[in-house]
Amino acid sequence: MSKTQIATGGIADDAVTAAKATGFGKLGQIVTTTTALNQNSTSTSLAELHSSCRVAITPSATGSKILYLVSFPFLSAAANTGFFMNIYKDVGGGGYADDSGEISRYSNYQSSTNNYDVASWQYLSSPSTTSAVTYTPYVKVNANTVNFGNSAKFNATVMEILA
Repeated sequence: MSKTQIATGGIADDAVTAAKATGFGKLGQIVTTTTALNQNSTSTSLAELHSSCRVAITPSATGSKILYLVSFPFLSAAANTGFFMNIYKDVGGGGYADDSGEISRYSNYQSSTNNYDVASWQYLSSPSTTSAVTYTPYVKVNANTVNFGNSAKFNATVMEILA
């Protein structure tokens, strides 16, 4: 293929335009919830962590994706204690259902006790709706007790990624 080179002086200023692609990966809304949490869990079945951890967003388009970010401290007071987290969502008040499957697993399989740490996870959801969507974490433990929050802040943020 041959190439032709044109001097910039030979091109009219209005003949060159920038590409007009828009909307790829732009952020729409951002919603955050922060709550002081001190919630013990001994359940070996998935259960909502706490209703104060819910965060709601109404996508502007059915093609939007929602990025869910969560961060919280926790305390496992006994050795060989672990917890699991799934993100559930409710669309338009229809009831909560598992959206993520198991997104996290934390284990304190050590001989030490009183392990205090901070958990932080991200999850990308495709709700395919323009109705209000509420996200909330569900957790279960393998044994013993895990304290979520330990009287500190639980933070959850949802961001709309535009289609």
